[in-house]
Amino acid sequence: MVYRFVMRVGWRDVVAVGCAVGAAVFWGIDLAFWQPLTERSGELVLFSYAENNTYWARDLRFCAVVAIVLAVLLAGRGGRLARWAALAVGAAWIGADLLLNRSDVRGDVAAVVLSVAAAAAALAAILVVRRRTRGDEPDHRPLVLGAAVSAALAPLVAGIESPTDTEAALTPAAVTLGALLTVLTLGLALAAAPDLETMHRVTTGVVAVAAAGGLTLARVLEPGSQLGSMMLLGTVQLTGVALLTGAVPRGALAWLKQLPKLLVPLVLYPALVLFIVLITAYLVPVPSWFTALGGNVPVNAADSDTLYALTGVVTGLLIGWLFLIMERALVVRQAVDAPRTVAAVAHS
Repeated sequence: MVYRFVMRVGWRDVVAVGCAVGAAVFWGIDLAFWQPLTERSGELVLFSYAENNTYWARDLRFCAVVAIVLAVLLAGRGGRLARWAALAVGAAWIGADLLLNRSDVRGDVAAVVLSVAAAAAALAAILVVRRRTRGDEPDHRPLVLGAAVSAALAPLVAGIESPTDTEAALTPAAVTLGALLTVLTLGLALAAAPDLETMHRVTTGVVAVAAAGGLTLARVLEPGSQLGSMMLLGTVQLTGVALLTGAVPRGALAWLKQLPKLLVPLVLYPALVLFIVLITAYLVPVPSWFTALGGNVPVNAADSDTLYALTGVVTGLLIGWLFLIMERALVVRQAVDAPRTVAAVAHS
């Protein structure tokens, strides 16, 4: 019965609605319950400064907003309307987050109101986009970029820490949001696939199992020692995106031609994450700007203010564009080689 319902409605719609509503409720709970925890620590009260990872709740919340944006993109099949709607939803949501953070909303009633309102807003955005794009063909490039962003962000969410790492909510929150982003990664990648074949299903299963293990490992390991598991998880998910969003290679030579594309995450993902964190912490301090806009205490000059949502989005976009460039180069190469192969066969 459930399977028939999903097939009738469409698995993309089910994934988009489920992830958007889940991320919206997550955002409301975070703002009302977890954000106040980051503002009550003794160091902030006594010395009026913050330290590394003080604003872990904000990091989780902004990552949830990215998940909502990606869900809107999936609902609209990556089309033009979906892209603009997703950007508008993201910008409006971040603006509302900053205003509500400055208003110091907190407590049970606030959590319920925020969660219900956020879920309704996310659902409304999904339904409007879906209705206006019904019957449209998937737009490959935006879906690939969205899948790469989600894949790059999920491991960063899984590794978010706090100054004390004693908050009971942090681990389940990080795992839940990381799992939600993994579902979006697979949904966007499969939506971008030219055809769904056995190879795509196998890859989906492998990535899902690897993600479950990676998310768990990132939280089980001691704080400060999860970096290796996070980078491995990001590499696996991005490699899965590279496989799922392209045509299945036929033969050993076709696999060899795909090898550079599959190796991109292994080399670039760790390097880009480190580079962007350093850039945004010291050269272009975007996280510090958001800290000020949210009315929060600035981070101590000896430490660094980070925004993992921004790191994941920029990293994913760069790697996603590289996937598209390499994919196009491979298609052009095949188009050039095909006539030569036919001519060689004709002369033999």
